[in-house]
Amino acid sequence: MPRPLLFAASAPAAVAQAARELGWRLRLARVRRRLSQRELASRAGISYVTMRAVEAGNLLTGLGAYLAAIWALGLEREFAKLLDPDSDIEGKQLELSRTPQRARAKKGSARADF
Repeated sequence: MPRPLLFAASAPAAVAQAARELGWRLRLARVRRRLSQRELASRAGISYVTMRAVEAGNLLTGLGAYLAAIWALGLEREFAKLLDPDSDIEGKQLELSRTPQRARAKKGSARADF
């Protein structure tokens, strides 16, 4: 018998809250479109039980199920904005701090001779 996954019990509170928030937002989008959970699950190609877990923000539910629900709701463009590299200010600053301050020509390069 496989060991039960313990991630849901040991996940940081911020992670659990973010999953619940994502599930709530997916539910709201579904309700606004007047779809039942069964209809959305069918469109997304996932089971009804998995759809319920997605809307509950279950951390043990696969990312693919969340992405399928997002796609079935037509919100894939909104999701694409989530980790847009151009919006990652901290990452950009870290990348710039690691770039060389000046470029040097390789030894023996013809461009090194003036």
